[in-house]
Amino acid sequence: MTTTGYEAEPTDVAAEIAWLEEFTDPLERYTRATDAQAHHEAVAAALGREREKAAAQMHTEGASFAAIGRMIGMTRAWAQKLVERGQKLEEAE
Repeated sequence: MTTTGYEAEPTDVAAEIAWLEEFTDPLERYTRATDAQAHHEAVAAALGREREKAAAQMHTEGASFAAIGRMIGMTRAWAQKLVERGQKLEEAE
């Protein structure tokens, strides 16, 4: 899943992980960082699925693939992929 055009602010990223500095033991810091990374990767995947479902909803409500692509700053082909993935997710629910 791409988030082209969207960049996290480096200061926001640094603030998110600053809590790890309290762990002076490197193994503890590694373990905590790994736990946090696994959590954030799962959240990122869920957010990607929500984006796909939102694209599918836009299409269901009448937006063409080209229009969706323009709205989200992607190509028509990428918008179609998002819509199709979102439709599959909705069918599975």
